[in-house]
Formats: sequence, structure tokens, C-alpha cells
Amino acid sequence: MKPLYLVPAAVVAVLIVAAILIFSGGGDDKAKKQADVPLGIAEGDPSQLPGQRHRGSKQAPVVRTGQLDEARREGRLAVAQARGTIVSPTRVRIQVSAAPKQYVTVNWQLGCFKDRRAVVGRDSYKTRPPDTREIKLPTQGAKSCIATASAQLTKNSGSGRIRVAVIAG
Repeated sequence: MKPLYLVPAAVVAVLIVAAILIFSGGGDDKAKKQADVPLGIAEGDPSQLPGQRHRGSKQAPVVRTGQLDEARREGRLAVAQARGTIVSPTRVRIQVSAAPKQYVTVNWQLGCFKDRRAVVGRDSYKTRPPDTREIKLPTQGAKSCIATASAQLTKNSGSGRIRVAVIAG
């Protein structure tokens, strides 16, 4: 083996050992003291910055019957998405409305769990709201299903509003 190959290998080995020492806590006490100081406003949390409108994600709802979730959005080509878990579903419907009246593209997915197996059904359709449509369960007698429905405006002129809701039972 030529000695020229050993030099880069030794340099790489030294760099790896140095990185391990630095990241394993071999640093100075000043860095540890700074880590114990509580963060001030806007330090480490982007939602606390002035002018930020960051909202955390809300927990997905769980129901047996009734309205599972509803989402509303505004804007040009706005998209709204409703989702949640249905316990022992018997039927699932998607309700869509839009203003001004225009065609809307609806995409849905329904993942159902029965006997340690998951079966997923999905589809999309275009409709002119107001519209309520029943979607087919991918399996009967499921213990639970995770439903997701999104609706998007299709008219590209001006601003519009859209609403989508998932209804169980």
C-alpha cells in the first residue's frame, strides 16, 4: 500500500473523532449554561414572531355519527380539506359548497381497518355545489375509518369561497 493513501485516511479519522467529541458533550460549560436559559419571545418559535399568523395543527376529530370535520377557505383556486376518524362507520357523505357558484373538484380517501387489515378507497369527481354525495365504504364492518376529503375551486377569476364537510352516519 502506498503511504500517500494513508494520509487522507488519517485526516478523515481525526475529523470523525473530533466531531464525536464535540457533539457528545465535550464542549465548554458556557454553551451548557446558554442552553439552560429560557428562550425569549420569538427565539426558537416562529409562531411568536411579530406579524406571524402561524396556527398549530388541530387534532383530527373522532366521531361515530354526525359531522366529522368541516373546512373553509377563501382565495383564487382555494383548497379546503376536512379529515378525521369515524368509529364503526355505516355510511360516509361529503358535502361541498362554493361561492360564487362554479365547478369544484373533490378528492376523497377512506382508509378502513378491519381484522388487522387496512383497505383504502379513493376517488375524485367534479360537481357544481351545493352537493352532498355518499362515498362507498371500501369494506363493510370496519372498526374505524380515516376519512380525508378536499375540494378545490376551478374558476380562475377573482376570489372565491369553498367549504367541504365529511359527515358520518
